Amino acid sequence: MTVGAVGLDSARREGTKPLAWWIAPTVPLLAAALAFAWTLHGELQRLYGMTGSAWDYAYDQQVIWNVSVGQGFYSSFARANFLGIHFELILVVLAAVEKFWANPAVLLIFSSAGLAATAPAAYLFFRALLPADRPESPWLAVALSAPIPFWAAIQEAARDFFHPENMALALALLASWAGIRGHRVAMWVLCLLVLTCKEDQVYTVGVIGLLMRVYGAPEIRKHWRFIVYLAGAWFLIGTGIVQQHFRNGGYTDFVYYRWLIGLNPAIHATPTTVLAAIFNPRAMLAVAAIVAGMFAVPVLAPRWLLLAIPPYLANVLSGHDPQNLLYVHYILLLLFPLIVAGGIGARRFLELRSIRPAYALIALIPPLLLAWGTGRFPPMLGAESSLYMRPNVVAQLENATSIIPADAPVSADNGLAVWLANRHTINDFPDFLDASCYVVLQRDAYQQFRNPTDTINPAVRQKAIDGLAGSGRRLLFDDGTFQVWSPVGD
Repeated sequence: MTVGAVGLDSARREGTKPLAWWIAPTVPLLAAALAFAWTLHGELQRLYGMTGSAWDYAYDQQVIWNVSVGQGFYSSFARANFLGIHFELILVVLAAVEKFWANPAVLLIFSSAGLAATAPAAYLFFRALLPADRPESPWLAVALSAPIPFWAAIQEAARDFFHPENMALALALLASWAGIRGHRVAMWVLCLLVLTCKEDQVYTVGVIGLLMRVYGAPEIRKHWRFIVYLAGAWFLIGTGIVQQHFRNGGYTDFVYYRWLIGLNPAIHATPTTVLAAIFNPRAMLAVAAIVAGMFAVPVLAPRWLLLAIPPYLANVLSGHDPQNLLYVHYILLLLFPLIVAGGIGARRFLELRSIRPAYALIALIPPLLLAWGTGRFPPMLGAESSLYMRPNVVAQLENATSIIPADAPVSADNGLAVWLANRHTINDFPDFLDASCYVVLQRDAYQQFRNPTDTINPAVRQKAIDGLAGSGRRLLFDDGTFQVWSPVGD
């Protein structure tokens, strides 16, 4: 090769850098903007159409409202301090926002923003992890990151309205980017924010520590153990001490694993049932869709891919449906280790071959088609579109419930509870129904059927409705859509 040819080749390489620098990051930003609008629109349709869920949407809204008015983390859904159930200190940040606008839409905005932010956050992470001297790196980062907010797994979280974990994934990716780039203070702050999202995020931060051990900037790599120590200390103090104090022997998610030691008579733990749970086809297909959404590059980093096994087992071995199927927000804990394996696998892929920028952009199409075929958020193929098509009846509900004192206890239909959650006592009808409660019902109400013993089973609900008139309550309001019943003897 001549000197002139080398110079021309060098100039071409240099010429691609500004293009990649300016154009490549805009793709995940555009994907995030589109995903945010799409997700928030769908969630608001359900909120205003009264097909939201009391659990956990109204549940979280009430806790956040209680914090915002100085009543602590009390939850009337659980009749307990919420910190004893989930250690989610980030709710204080949301409570500060609701101090100025106490509306359930606030949670959907944060939820949608967190899920959408996975695209630019993943781009920064992949870009930091991939070789800086390869012109293909920014384009491969685009191909891997831009489809993430549209993955079926992310759609599952969007279907479940708000959970703090919806923000944790983007924060974890940003913490990893900061650690690789050497932004020490930002990394520590972001790791702390991840931990505040939920107690199980100690695993995510532990994975960040292992990642920093190998790929962190020099000043962070030598202290990687302290990240793992932080995760361990948070677990021991938060779960082992603080939660136990507030729980005081009360409800814990560990009850869902009793079947493994023979304490659940409904499920018999045998090698066959345990293996059936581990290799549940629906759970395995959910993981396969994530790996396929990254063009299977995680398999090029098999040791890192093993980090997805603990959260996978924690989910599929739970006796809680839909957790054991990796539905709704439960799948989120697997995403970070899988994306880390994808980034390291992509790094190794570039050691084997190169790709053209045009191919990387075309590669956006298959993951989006996969998301359409496997997703359940409209307009995806598996969506239950009827939940998103009901008319906005918020004004009617506000008119109907205007007769209820602001501090009065309320028992409301499942889809209505979130709109009435800004009070000390709220429950989904007929759970915890007592004589002091006002009752708010919707004709043709949305019922989220979960299992035959659930209190929002349509048969259980109808039996409770049939007993209202003979219980000493009076019908205070009925406009053909909503009914409001008085407390007993009022």
